[in-house]
Amino acid sequence: MEDEKKVTQNSQMQNSKGQGGGRRRRHRNRHKSGQPQNPQAQNAQNVQNVQNQSGQNNKKQNNQGNQNNQNKPNKQNNNGQKQNPQKQEKQKQNPQKQEKQQKQDKQNREKQGKKAENRKDTYAYSLDGKLYLNLTNKCSNGCDFCVRNERDSYYGHYLWLNHGEVTFEKVLSACNGFGDLTKFEEIVFCGFGEPTYRMDLIVKLSDYFHEKGLKTRLNTNGQGSLINKRDIIPELVGKVDKINVSLNASCAENYQKICRSQFGENGFGAMVEFAKGCKRAGIDCRFSIVDCIGETEIESCKRLAQSAGVPLLIRKYIVDC
Repeated sequence: MEDEKKVTQNSQMQNSKGQGGGRRRRHRNRHKSGQPQNPQAQNAQNVQNVQNQSGQNNKKQNNQGNQNNQNKPNKQNNNGQKQNPQKQEKQKQNPQKQEKQQKQDKQNREKQGKKAENRKDTYAYSLDGKLYLNLTNKCSNGCDFCVRNERDSYYGHYLWLNHGEVTFEKVLSACNGFGDLTKFEEIVFCGFGEPTYRMDLIVKLSDYFHEKGLKTRLNTNGQGSLINKRDIIPELVGKVDKINVSLNASCAENYQKICRSQFGENGFGAMVEFAKGCKRAGIDCRFSIVDCIGETEIESCKRLAQSAGVPLLIRKYIVDC
């Protein structure tokens, strides 16, 4: 019987732990804190806790509401232009402001145009101990890398010609402005255009400089025979001491892509034959390329120059002047 009582008591104690253990722990905690076990007081405390919790929730909701209200005007401000398209369009297309800006731009262009018109044409300029002659602005090519595509001047020399055709007298007067010409290493026919458009000046000026013991050089795209519609090589023999032919590509297709000759792909073939013909005529002639065309193309140009029997010069691309 006593064993059965012990089993029954143990069972009741376990049930009590499972069902009311939490309640007894709270009771023990209240004993430890000195709080009386008063059901009415406990109910009052529970009500107070509920009210406090409700108040905190209301306060949290109010805070969230205030925060949302604060964010709402910002969104409206951020989207103000979209909400008011007329105002946005008015700000974007202010007729008076646009008209004023256009008028200012026109005045600036006119001012620059007048400044260019009043500027004296540059027929001769010195660089690196050489005297360069700017005979024309015409060119049969439209090379991507040409310096005149990026600037109006070259090392401070304005080379666009605005005052009529270049004459022998004009060039000679410009050259004499440099004093003793024998101080120059050589005279170079090279400017903002293709010099062989003015074969008459090249021949006449070469004779003049040779009389003074000066050497002459021609920088050309090699299309002079196409430009003048005749073989110009015989006219250059004994007049020009050196000729630099701009190769710039290894084949007609690549050449036309970057040089855009007015003669199409025929310009490349004519240029190669011109260099060969100058070499056969005894003129010191060489090809030249700029180093910005890529390593593969440079190697191909080397092979082409070697097969043509014409030396190749690789020069650096001018990025600023």
